[in-house]
Amino acid sequence: MTTIAGDFATTQTKTQTVAAKNSQESLGQAAFLKLMTAQLKFQDPFDPVDNQAMVGQMAQFSQVAGISEMNASLKAIAGGFGTSRLSEAASFIGRSVLQDGDTAHADAEGRYRGEFTVNAPAQNVAVEWLNAAGEVVHTQQLGNVNAGKVPFELISQDDAGNPVDVGALKVRVTGAAPSTMSVWLPVTAVESSSNGAEAMLVTPAGNISAASARRIG
Repeated sequence: MTTIAGDFATTQTKTQTVAAKNSQESLGQAAFLKLMTAQLKFQDPFDPVDNQAMVGQMAQFSQVAGISEMNASLKAIAGGFGTSRLSEAASFIGRSVLQDGDTAHADAEGRYRGEFTVNAPAQNVAVEWLNAAGEVVHTQQLGNVNAGKVPFELISQDDAGNPVDVGALKVRVTGAAPSTMSVWLPVTAVESSSNGAEAMLVTPAGNISAASARRIG
């Protein structure tokens, strides 16, 4: 009996050593089999491990191992999707995307563009362009417009016809009550999101999701 007690104490010591080692590492298949072998070797012959308990331990390990493998596979798939989406979004660089908002930025040609939607025909409609100080720097007369999407554009150039970026310009519509307002934003670069699963477009207005863009032009 004394020998059995000593062996059981040895088993406990080995079990604690393995558990301490695996506190920083996940329990792999080899470590699990080693632990199970030690448990069978040093078990009390007068009180052996119950078969159902052993099967339960094996089933639990298999379940945990399966979940770990599934998580690894999902991470690999997500990484692949992220790389693929980033590669696809790279074609946006140098182009512009239509995004909800009322503040436009100039593209490489000095164009400020956008569109708004009206639900009914309107008369004497105009688009006012405001600078950061809230001052109207230009007014564009559109006249009578039909219900639907109404595009607008302002070209900023010097006397020689070279594009001039005068900074962000806010759009304000008079003579109608737009139900939606969108502006074109030039894309200068592409980055991956924090979770790596989505491509982000770098624009003067900040990073936006490629999926949120209404159109690309």
